[in-house]
Amino acid sequence: MSTIKKLLLVAMVCVFALALVACKDDKNNTTTTPTVAPTSGETTPTPTEVPARSLNGLAVVVGDWWSGDNWQLPSSTSAEELNSEYQRELMAKHNYTITRKSICGWGDQAETCLLSITSNEPLADVMTFDYRFIGAFMDQEDPLFSDVSKLSEFNFSDKKWNKAVVESMTVGDAIYGFATGIEPRTGIFYNKDLVKKLLGEGEVDKPYDWQASGEWTWDKFKEFAKKCTVDTDNDGVTDIYGLITQQSVFFEMTMLSNGHAIITKDANGKYVNNATNSEIIEDCDWAYAFYTEGLTRRAVEGEQWNFFESVFKEQKAVMIPYDEYKASDFSANEKDADGNDTGVRAYDFDYGFVCFPKGPKASNYIPVSRENIMVIPNCETTKAKLADIAFAYNNFTDQSPEIKDDPNAWKGGYEALFRDSRSVNETLDIMINKIAPVQNPSYIIPGLWDNNNGVIQTKFYYNVDSPDQTPGQLLESLNSEIQNYIDEFNTRRAK
Repeated sequence: MSTIKKLLLVAMVCVFALALVACKDDKNNTTTTPTVAPTSGETTPTPTEVPARSLNGLAVVVGDWWSGDNWQLPSSTSAEELNSEYQRELMAKHNYTITRKSICGWGDQAETCLLSITSNEPLADVMTFDYRFIGAFMDQEDPLFSDVSKLSEFNFSDKKWNKAVVESMTVGDAIYGFATGIEPRTGIFYNKDLVKKLLGEGEVDKPYDWQASGEWTWDKFKEFAKKCTVDTDNDGVTDIYGLITQQSVFFEMTMLSNGHAIITKDANGKYVNNATNSEIIEDCDWAYAFYTEGLTRRAVEGEQWNFFESVFKEQKAVMIPYDEYKASDFSANEKDADGNDTGVRAYDFDYGFVCFPKGPKASNYIPVSRENIMVIPNCETTKAKLADIAFAYNNFTDQSPEIKDDPNAWKGGYEALFRDSRSVNETLDIMINKIAPVQNPSYIIPGLWDNNNGVIQTKFYYNVDSPDQTPGQLLESLNSEIQNYIDEFNTRRAK
């Protein structure tokens, strides 16, 4: 190197050192890097924008039994319109379409959808199943539903996913089903007009008040039912019952509301039979007492399976346990023979809605999760596009940024369905926002439920109100059969 070049190099080092000293902050004794303007001819590089993920025109169908063939993104409310516009933007950005469509009737989910998956011609890319049909699919040696546990497109820690459903559909390390959001499900509807007539104006809102104070317990519930069970004409025959119920709903909710279930899952993911557990029997005996003490009535021979709806409609019972969606029927008008609206309400009375009362061993009300379960069929047709289907469905379940964090957005159409604001602002708020719901594990074990054809439904719930034997005696007689189904499932699937 020449002497001149060496001198120039030393000079440059000295200038740089002086610049650093000049930038020194005497107050905190830290050094900052000076901002150097680009010399003539230099340009600041522009970041290269990463192109949006493209699904190359993929058409994704979400199948169910109610959407029909011409489903459109909803727009009846401002929130729905915002969400729909957001969905259209996502589809345009990522080059795909997603729509809902009826692919079967409610009663033939298992047969129709199972056949389509096994024949490698799935009726939809994402299928919707009533929780009562899941067991028939989980019975297959080769899973009919795709394992989505490893997909980066699904983040099941996101609050939008229903944790109870994901947990119930987890077998070993695999996740076979999922759902978003929380539907409130089973609570107690009560006829406010009848309460006013039987007990007076001051008692009409008492169930809400007891719920708010934490006093809405089994004891308070039974006390209220006794007050509302009356013989109005003194002929020795009960004319109005405190409660009318479907056995399966009432007995299941009784157990769950006290923190118990016939089938539970242990820490190792194995399923456990509690059919002869003394706590289960005590819960069922408490529910059974409503029949033996005359606070509700059994079905009369020849009646339809849903006789309890008629009894409630005719105002011959004050309370009925039912899922929240029944409010749409309770608020609707009658139809004439041609299906036209008559303008006359089908259930011509005002009603309230509270949580199912808490049992003596529960610290709070316990909502139940009976969500429809979403799955992606496991067949060659879907395997190649599994990640793209998941990406599209994950987008489909996202909300518009304008309402995603709106604390009241969940109320949606509920306010139009329910007859008073306390149903929504108190009861539904508890069920959706305040307390995590529990999922009954027995739904997914083949042989136990199976679209109301399994042993728990047909042999236990259908006969649990029989005067010939107590619930405990009935469970004892079914214990071995229940255990066999659990053992088989644990061996084959819960590995």
